[in-house]
Amino acid sequence: MKRILFIAVAVMVFLAGCNSPFIFGNEEAEPRNPSAFSTFTIPPNFIPQALVITALGDSLSQGVGDEANAGGYVGRLAQDMRQWPGVRGTLVENTAKRGRRSDQLLAMFQRGELTGPIAQADYVVMTIGGNDIMRIVKRDLFSLNIEAFEAELVLYENRYKTIFSSIRAINPNVPVVVMGIYNPFSLITRDVQEFDEIISEYNSSMAAIAEQDPQACFVPVDDLFVGNDNLVYHTDFFHPNSKGYDLMTGRILESMGECGFIFQEQE
Repeated sequence: MKRILFIAVAVMVFLAGCNSPFIFGNEEAEPRNPSAFSTFTIPPNFIPQALVITALGDSLSQGVGDEANAGGYVGRLAQDMRQWPGVRGTLVENTAKRGRRSDQLLAMFQRGELTGPIAQADYVVMTIGGNDIMRIVKRDLFSLNIEAFEAELVLYENRYKTIFSSIRAINPNVPVVVMGIYNPFSLITRDVQEFDEIISEYNSSMAAIAEQDPQACFVPVDDLFVGNDNLVYHTDFFHPNSKGYDLMTGRILESMGECGFIFQEQE
């Protein structure tokens, strides 16, 4: 009898040990809410890339006068871009040529000569307009009048707009950095107020056209080349020297930063 009682007690203890010590209610557990993750966009500089810079226009984009042979402002800009976060190198496609006017640049688009360089560009930089003005100076050297420059400005504006639309037809979203023009005659005299006004009108027109394009950035440079107190001119007294291109590049980078055209560190 004692043996049977011992076995019964042992079975009861065993069964009690198999039961959970915790008491749960009858309610079902609520389903787990999925973790909430905000949408993540890969930064444009996450994967290092090589940038292609296509230069258009005249002698300033060609780098004429740069005794350091650093490629003018284009070469200096490319060098700076190599240090940007997410950039592993730069390639310059320089199509600029000394003496080129806006009508000649536009003709290059019409002949399809710039389709490839523009299509592959990550950035487009351009200087154009100085030789348009100089053509009038040479043509009317002994009978200069402001009306001739104003008449040319109307034609120049139309060509400038068409150059922009030609770029957009090839590459709709590429950032376009365009430089204004300066008055090289300030090196000789600062008393030609009318010529300063002409330069100002051309720059204002270029800036207004660039403003209409959300992916364009206008860079004023005329104040950098007033006289030669800072020794910014080449020995031809027309083009910038190395120091002039240094200042020009600094102004370009400053304007590009304001326009949001520079890769930044991602926080």
